[in-house]
Amino acid sequence: MRIRIFLIIALLLSSAAVWAQNFNIADLTADEVKKRIEQPEKTLIVDTRTEEEYRQGHIPTAVNIPPQQFTSIGNHLPQDKSLPIIFYCRGYS
Repeated sequence: MRIRIFLIIALLLSSAAVWAQNFNIADLTADEVKKRIEQPEKTLIVDTRTEEEYRQGHIPTAVNIPPQQFTSIGNHLPQDKSLPIIFYCRGYS
């Protein structure tokens, strides 16, 4: 059973890596994110936590798009497809 779970997790992780490469998704350093936050007109910052977590504190220029709204996420994103978007969440728990 543990081997099966491990294999499923390994498959999901490798699939995510391939998906990210296909869509040109970059990992950013903390310094790169800080620079982008300081220029909100050049980058959209999206907080993907729940509305309650967002209200408790968030990056000042971030907009909140919680997981419940992911099915209609296109309605919340800018029409300018060249605008970089940074998504953040609370991480794995």
